[in-house]
Amino acid sequence: MSIYNGITPQGYLIMVLASFGAILYGFDNGWWSTLVGETTFLCDYGAKVTTGGVLKCNLSTPQQAAGTGVGPAGIVLGCLISIYVNEYFGRKQGLNITAIVSMVGIIIEMTSAAGAKPRYGQFVAGKVINSIGMGLTANIVPIYLSETSTSSARGSVINMYQTVQIIGAVVAGGVVYAVSTRSDRSAYLIPMGVQAVAPGLMLLSSPFLPESPRWLVWKGRKEEAIEAASKLFARPTNRFDAVDYCDKLELAYQEEKSSAEATGWLDLIRQPDLRRLLIAIGVQSLQHAQGSSYMTSYIVSFLIGTGVTNYYPIVMALNCVYLVACGTGYLLPDVFGRRHLLLTPSAVCGACLITVAALVTAYPTPPPAVQKASIGLIFIWYFFFGVQGPAVWMVTAESAPARNREKVLGMATFFGFGVSLIINFVAPYIQNKGYGNLGSKIGFIWGTFSLLMVFYTYFWVPEYKGHSLEQIDYLCGQGIPARKFGMYHFTDNVLATAVDVEDAKGAEAVVQVDEVEESK
Repeated sequence: MSIYNGITPQGYLIMVLASFGAILYGFDNGWWSTLVGETTFLCDYGAKVTTGGVLKCNLSTPQQAAGTGVGPAGIVLGCLISIYVNEYFGRKQGLNITAIVSMVGIIIEMTSAAGAKPRYGQFVAGKVINSIGMGLTANIVPIYLSETSTSSARGSVINMYQTVQIIGAVVAGGVVYAVSTRSDRSAYLIPMGVQAVAPGLMLLSSPFLPESPRWLVWKGRKEEAIEAASKLFARPTNRFDAVDYCDKLELAYQEEKSSAEATGWLDLIRQPDLRRLLIAIGVQSLQHAQGSSYMTSYIVSFLIGTGVTNYYPIVMALNCVYLVACGTGYLLPDVFGRRHLLLTPSAVCGACLITVAALVTAYPTPPPAVQKASIGLIFIWYFFFGVQGPAVWMVTAESAPARNREKVLGMATFFGFGVSLIINFVAPYIQNKGYGNLGSKIGFIWGTFSLLMVFYTYFWVPEYKGHSLEQIDYLCGQGIPARKFGMYHFTDNVLATAVDVEDAKGAEAVVQVDEVEESK
């Protein structure tokens, strides 16, 4: 059976439109990581120093740390806010709120250049507000995509978030590169202004998006849920029964609520929610600790440390490789599963960065051969990290239980971007001259965390492939070990039960689980 079975053309289009919000995060990473090497921006916002008759402009280390670190700080704040936006306003209105917040931040960023002297403090303030929108996006979009897809295609659908995000980074790098030769303020105002495309698209597409049927069922708005489910899954030829579908969602949710020992935040410190929270926090935190946030924010500095001078084309090529790698997320996670796409890429990424760090250590002034080897290893790192990235977001979204979905995902991204925040603030002091002076030897640190990801995934992360969100709730509730999730399948596409929905209402559901031999 095709992994796209049950996905309708209109449903797929709706999910593409919902993914526009991911451009926010991708574009911010893309334009900032390349803008820190753009001369006009550095001269206007940084310090000018004339050495040997040559004018050089640079952001100070505190400025660089602030400009890069406030992004994750805003995202962390946005992750916390998203818990309540997601829960009380829903997914659709949450996307609208995200777009408005981002627009405000972008306006503040651009107006920081008004007047005789651009104001770096105002620019940073605008970046914080825009980053809050990114934090909202990082929670709302994956939840929406996971709740509006079929079980067989959920991995592919969630991958839209990652793909659109990388498209944003590629476009951002291209825009900065295209205007890099300009000598006036348009060299950085154009990239700042292009950021507004993402929230603009979000607002324009909003009227075409239905609310998540699951969220509507959980809020007791069943008639609206039936209408939304029909819009997502019904076609004249597939005989989709929206009423039956929403009945099953309602039954599963009521069973999940009745099995809880506590409600709300207290659930998160009790099993099985604690286990699911730790899985989501673990994969998010280790993704950033492997060097994700460092490579997106400081890739130019890392390349310079390996001896590269013409870094713009390399950055563009790396983003394109990353985009191609993310494209594998439309097939591989739903065919081979999430665990395999976390284990193998983590091992390869760790080997690549540790090798680069070792080469830089052995050759303080890298010869051409070492430079080429380092660049090649960085390309390999980008590809395999791009393969891994979609799986991280899939596991995060799927680990969140129905009754505390917003809280678990919000806390996972809060800790994940919290790690990113620490890295972005600390990295300049670790690698820059006059401080830690590690340079590209910082790869030893990120490579070690990649190896930790391998062990964490093997022992802790379950295989969610092929299970509905409701079935995942059941398996976690039964305390099934992580490495045995793949041994179970169910007779229903939604429920982990063998009873008819109508007969099961108000009665204890009987679970029929067929254990099969795990295929590896």
